[in-house]
Amino acid sequence: MPTPTPRTDPFGFKFWLTWILGFCGSFFLTAFFWTELMTIVFHKIQGRELTITWCVGVFGSWFMILTPFMRKKEQIWKRLNVDQEKAVDVWLLGMGIFIGFLIVSAFAWSWIYRAEISVPGTFNSKWAKAVFSSWLVLALPLLVFLYKQADQIFKSAVIRQTREGPLFRTQFVPREKRMLDAELGRKVKMMPETMERGHVAKIQLKDGRMIPHAFILDGRELLGLYDYETFNFSARDIEDVIPLSAEELIPYDPAKWLRLDVKI
Repeated sequence: MPTPTPRTDPFGFKFWLTWILGFCGSFFLTAFFWTELMTIVFHKIQGRELTITWCVGVFGSWFMILTPFMRKKEQIWKRLNVDQEKAVDVWLLGMGIFIGFLIVSAFAWSWIYRAEISVPGTFNSKWAKAVFSSWLVLALPLLVFLYKQADQIFKSAVIRQTREGPLFRTQFVPREKRMLDAELGRKVKMMPETMERGHVAKIQLKDGRMIPHAFILDGRELLGLYDYETFNFSARDIEDVIPLSAEELIPYDPAKWLRLDVKI
């Protein structure tokens, strides 16, 4: 038997180190961008109003840049069900727009009051009232939108989670134990898709066992087993993946489906 190739964790130390460096680098880039932009527009960043505008611009735009990273982190961990995924998407979208409105409001009123706020050591109350009142006016439609989205997510969750009868069985298995190695992944991707992004195939284990029906997502991720009581092996125990013919496919029965990422 050939010596198995050591598996590497795609989300290991190097992956997270890259993300941390990306976080730090993006912060310095946003700080540099806003410093250069405000220097060009206002000539100097001085006074409390422009300092607040600079801080809002830097930290607000940095948050919006980090939003895709935060979303990807949740997808990597695979700890959210469908309703939670929708809620996270809406929350991140709402926060991004909410902060974007504040950036626009602070920058616009700083430009309008640029002559009055150019004196160091003073604070223009008219600027503060204009910024926050216009920000709240812009945010009102957003709050209505978020309320409607939250209400819809709640209603959909209640309907879906209170349906009679079990949908399928679940067993939480960490994603790294369900990821096929690169060679098997390439083989799966060469097979005709059973459905969009998915393959149903046989899995042969190194100990001789055969899993007759397994669902593989995106050619790499083992997402579930048909007519199998429990997941008692690891992806590294898989020796081969064998395509199923049309005649070998069985009718879909949710009660026989064992899902491995515990999404409902």
